[in-house]
Order: sequence, then C-alpha cells, then structure tokens
Amino acid sequence: MIFISEDSDYKYYLIEEDKELDAFEIGTFSFFRLYGIENYEESFKMWLRKFPRPNFIIGVKDRIIISFIYIDPWEELPMVANVLRAQETVEQLREKKIGYKMFLLGLALTPEYLLTKPLTARAKVFYERIGFVDVHNMSLFSNYHQLTGYLALPLNKKSEHMEKIKTYFTKLYL
Repeated sequence: MIFISEDSDYKYYLIEEDKELDAFEIGTFSFFRLYGIENYEESFKMWLRKFPRPNFIIGVKDRIIISFIYIDPWEELPMVANVLRAQETVEQLREKKIGYKMFLLGLALTPEYLLTKPLTARAKVFYERIGFVDVHNMSLFSNYHQLTGYLALPLNKKSEHMEKIKTYFTKLYL
C-alpha cells in the first residue's frame, strides 16, 4: 500500500496487494450491485490479483473506504492505453468532488491514454464534462470496432487536468 495523497478530509492510497484491504472497512457502496457485484471486498481483492496489476486507488476517512477507482492496462491495443473499469463514491458523499479527485489521482498514475465505457447516462455526462470524447472521433482509435461505446481522454485534456491536481490536495506523493 502506498500513501499517495491527502486533502483536508480524506487520505488516498494506491493498493498493491489484496491483503492490504484488510486494514480498512468497506463503505456502503451500492451502484455496482446492479451489475452483479454483491461483495465489494471480494471483488476488490479479485481485481488486485490480476496481472499486470491495475491501479486501484481508495479514498479513506477514519479507516473506512469511501471511494475507489479501478484502472486496468489494456493490452489488446497497440498503443499505451488504460481503461477506467470502475469508480464509485459512497452515496452520501457524492457531489463533493471526491469522484473528480479520484479521477485526477488515477490519471496521474496512467501513462498516455485513458478510456472508459460509462454504464449510465449520468456517468457519460460526467466523463464528457471533464473532456472525454467518443473514441471513434479520435483517429488513433477509429479502426477499433471493439471500442464501440467507449470514451477516451485526449492527451491535451489530460494535461489540463494534471495542471489542476495540486489545487485539490494538501499533500501529494506521486
């Protein structure tokens, strides 16, 4: 586990091994239950057993995980690309920019391109608002039909977000 940042309310960790999650309680997440995840802890541990290791970042308050982001390398693409597979904040803390902060930390640990496939219209609006575009609008990805429904963050937008990162955190160890 690597302590990567904090702000006035939360601490943020990059989790490297599944057993590191035992130091925390899992918050009351609910969104992915609609997609078959019944036990978040088991799912988190399963994700962390993958190779190559994903970037799995948690936001914590009082040893309780209140937010997470899960980003995988996408080996099937010939360029350096990662895919944001899952992101969630406990319901009572949504609308407090925690999701955006988690996105910034994940982006900082992601080389080159970040893709995502939003599961809801609300998620799509969130990602488009922060600069993601349909992958088929980018010539780099236009020939990859398996990417239908995916959004990608252009590198110029990534740079814009990275310029803002220090304004959101009191300590940053990236």
